[in-house]
Amino acid sequence: MKKIIFTFAIAFTMATTINAQSALIGAEPFTINLPAGFQRTIGTNDFASVQWGNEETETYGFVITENLDELKVGDISDNLESYLDISISNYSSNPQFKSFPSKLYKNKKGKETLQKQISYYNEEMESTVYLQFNIFKSKNFIYQVVNFGNNDFLKNSKESTDYIINNIDLP
Repeated sequence: MKKIIFTFAIAFTMATTINAQSALIGAEPFTINLPAGFQRTIGTNDFASVQWGNEETETYGFVITENLDELKVGDISDNLESYLDISISNYSSNPQFKSFPSKLYKNKKGKETLQKQISYYNEEMESTVYLQFNIFKSKNFIYQVVNFGNNDFLKNSKESTDYIINNIDLP
């Protein structure tokens, strides 16, 4: 009986060693505190993990997360500046595209973020759309936090977008 158990234990050990697979990291938990008047929404961006909006001020936002290992597999740099350039390239072909200088700083929680503001004319809406990108990086993921609106978005929503960026908790 001991020989059977010993043989089974060796076979099991060899099978698990031979069939060992790579561990893949899925999503990681993060939280965002929204200012008064904002609520969770859907339909803003198909790739977003979470979305929010304020109908009264017509300001919206979302978070897109990407696994750093998957970026490497796709031969995409996880450098904040490079990732930001890729993120805004989707908008650069739109009419009246404008890009403002990016700035690197730490939010109140000490997380380094790269921030950039852009604008473009949206023909479907017949108005100019203003976006603020904030790129964060954790150990395993890169986060793209985008807040946007039209007309005076950059001027009128500074307080609420700063609140969102300073109240994101990443692993």
